Parts: sequence; C-alpha cells; structure tokens
Amino acid sequence: MKTIQAVARYLPEKCGGIQIRLSELLPVLQAYGVESKIAAAQDSKYENTYTHNGIEVYRYPVFPRPKAEPNHGESPHGRFEYFAHWLKEQKADIYHQHQWTPKCGLPHLRLAKELGMATVVSIRLPNPVCQRETLMLNGQEVCDGKIDRVRCSHCCGVSREISDTVIKRLAHTPLSISNLASGLLYQLKKAPAPLNTTATALLTPVSVPAYVVARRRGLLEMAEFADRIVTLSERLYETLLLNGVPQEKLIICKTGVPDVFLTSAQNVKKIPNKNLRVIFLGRWNRNKGLHILVEAVKSLPPDLPIELTIYGSAVDDERYRQKIIQSIKNEPRIRIAETLTREELPSVLATYDILALPAQWFDVRPMSILEAHTAKLPVLGSDVGGVNELIKHNVDGLLLPPTDVQAWAEAFARLSEDPNLLDKLRQGIQPVRTMSMEAADTVTLYKSILKEKAAQTESNFSNPLNFKQVISSR
Repeated sequence: MKTIQAVARYLPEKCGGIQIRLSELLPVLQAYGVESKIAAAQDSKYENTYTHNGIEVYRYPVFPRPKAEPNHGESPHGRFEYFAHWLKEQKADIYHQHQWTPKCGLPHLRLAKELGMATVVSIRLPNPVCQRETLMLNGQEVCDGKIDRVRCSHCCGVSREISDTVIKRLAHTPLSISNLASGLLYQLKKAPAPLNTTATALLTPVSVPAYVVARRRGLLEMAEFADRIVTLSERLYETLLLNGVPQEKLIICKTGVPDVFLTSAQNVKKIPNKNLRVIFLGRWNRNKGLHILVEAVKSLPPDLPIELTIYGSAVDDERYRQKIIQSIKNEPRIRIAETLTREELPSVLATYDILALPAQWFDVRPMSILEAHTAKLPVLGSDVGGVNELIKHNVDGLLLPPTDVQAWAEAFARLSEDPNLLDKLRQGIQPVRTMSMEAADTVTLYKSILKEKAAQTESNFSNPLNFKQVISSR
C-alpha cells in the first residue's frame, strides 16, 4: 500500500505537533506494510527532495506566499503545477492530508481525488470550522462551533451596531474585495488613532463575513472530495456534523503516544522534594494560557512550596514571551528551562508532580496530557473541548475554568497542602493509548477505504455506512 502524507511544512524546519507526530507514526506504519512519502510545502520558487527519519520528503514550491484567507486555499497557490506533476507520477493508493491551509488545502485534495486516489483528511486543529481558529466564542467561552455568518462575524470583531441584515449582505462581498480590505486593515493597524480605529470599524465588516462564508464552503468542499474525514475527538466530530458534514464521511481515530515513552518514563525514579513541582509544555502563544499559570503562582503566599518550570517550544509571539519573562523577574518559584527534545521528554516529565495545561482554545487532542499520564503525572487542565475529553475531573486530574486565575491558584494550593490528593490523582491514571494502536487503526481505515473504493468501481454504486464510526479507544 502506497500513501502520500501531505502537510503545509515539515521537519527539519521548526514544526508543531502535527509534523512531529507524523514523523513518529510513519515508521510504525511502515512495519505494517504501508509505504509513505511526505509532500510538504515550502516558501520557495523551487522544489527539492530529501529523506527524514527514513521517509522520503518532497518539498513543493509555494511562490509567492498566498494570502491567509480563504484558509482552505480556494484557488491554487503559485507554482502549484510542481505539486501536480509530482503527485501524478506517484500513482499512490491513498492521499492523506493533515492540514487545511492555502499551502495544503482544497486544490491539493481535489487533484488527488481526480487522479483516482482514495482520499483522507485529518482535522487536527479547529481552523476549518472557526474563523478565530480557537472555538472560543468572543474569546471567552466554549463555542458549539456552528458556522453562522452573523454570530461568527460579531465574534471576529464586526461591530454589534451593524444589523444582521447588513452582515448577511456583506457576506456576499467578492473575495477579491475582502482580501483588499483585509490587506488595508493589516497595514493600518499600527497607524495612530483615530485612523486605526476608523479603519477597523470600516474594513472589518467588508472582509470578515465573506471569509466566514468561504470557510463553510471550504468545509463542505472538503467533505465532497474526501472519502473520509478523520477527527481526533468526540466534540469535533459533533461540530462537523453540526456544520453539515455527512456522517458517513466521518471517523474518529485518536492519536497515541510513542511506545518508547512507556518504558522511558517508567525507568525514572522521582526524587523526594518538599515543593509541588509543576511543568508547563507548549509554544509561546497566548492561546496556550501560560500567563494564567504565571499570575496564579505569583498570587500564592510567598512561603507556599511550589515550583513552576516553563519548557517553551516554538515562539509564535515574541512580545508575549518577553512579557512573561518580565513578569517573572522577581518570582523565584518560576523558571524558564531549555526546550526539550522528544528523546528527553519522557524522563524529564517523570521528575515532576503535575502538568499544567491552561488552554485558552479548543485544543483538539493535546498529546501532552497522554504523555504526562504515561509518566504518572496528573494534569491540571482547562475545562474546554479536547482537554476535558482526556481528563477525568478529580480522578486523574482537575478541570478548571480557563481564564480564572484564582481557581488555578486555589488548585495549586490544594495540591501543595494535601499530598493525599496528588496520590489519589496519580492512582486514578489509566493506561494510555499508544502509537502502535493508532497505527493499527490507521491501517484498518486505509484498507476499509480501498476495499470500499474497489467495490464502488466494480459495482458502480456506493453503500455508505449510516452510523457513527469509532475505531479507537482512549
């Protein structure tokens, strides 16, 4: 079985969880007889090919850099013909796309379908359904994820003084005009007031409603050209249904931790320490909520025994990082450590008492929770989608309001003052899903699609399943 795995960028560039997990999964799939090649975009005029972790990687050129909206890449990006030529030569059985951006979006998926490949799209982030890309309504509360041009427009900054009727009309603005308005707004954001505020008030309604409509259209076009859409969580599955994605296209296949994590974490012995040792893992990005942890620790009595160690990974927002650094200058209980490698992570995790995950967005399936549980660390997590599917409150962790600093501080105080609670949460941790399980389920998925495709070709009709498909446990 030959597969193409498509992403918007790839290692050894600085990448996020999507690329890291894929690089770990593909060698495991190889042991099941699945041959894979990576197709990844790069901001360049030229293509190139190399091998990473035993897998061939084709980097197709994207030039010039496409606009961020519509996010699914409604039109092919510059130099798309390089990707098209390469894909035609592969004659692969399966095309599996892991991102939904102008660099790796609808044109790529549509071409694979036209070439006769079985097509799969994995939705690993909320951006295909959410204009804010967080699934947090007004940035404050969990949203049901239904794409609505009026509600979504208000959520993304369109003034509530503009009537629903006007917003619905503005939603039909040609994308060329919306892109122009968006570009002007970007240029004027740093202009002095009142110019910047006037520009925001005038230009946001011209750009946002049309983008919301394009987002929903892109999602439904994804459903048209994908044989299966893979989700990683129950909540996201329900959100996709709510937005009109056919149930027979959807399947839940959850990610798992690399099997080596189990032995690496179990071989580390915790050194007794009077302090509550808290670890944070994640990018320097406000959506990760590190500022909530910092303020919570700083609000605790000076003599409360707690240590917070920040292992920041990629820097999405340098100003945010600098702000955090400035805020902890006089707080000896908080320190910033060097970024961990994947090899170091299991043994380092096992030396801490608890992982803190103050997500300020819908984190579809945060692997750090499973990695922490593998090392027998309970997790303090935000009570938001994705996170609350992996944490059982008061059993293997605690779920807290994402923006409530006082609630986080009180949780730290409880855990610091009551060691029995920490022991109880440790004992509540159950065995986690592994990458071997994920690989086996992925192979089952691929085989089922190919079998269905062969039957359709032979009989010239489809017989879609009419029930919710789940091929993975926790």
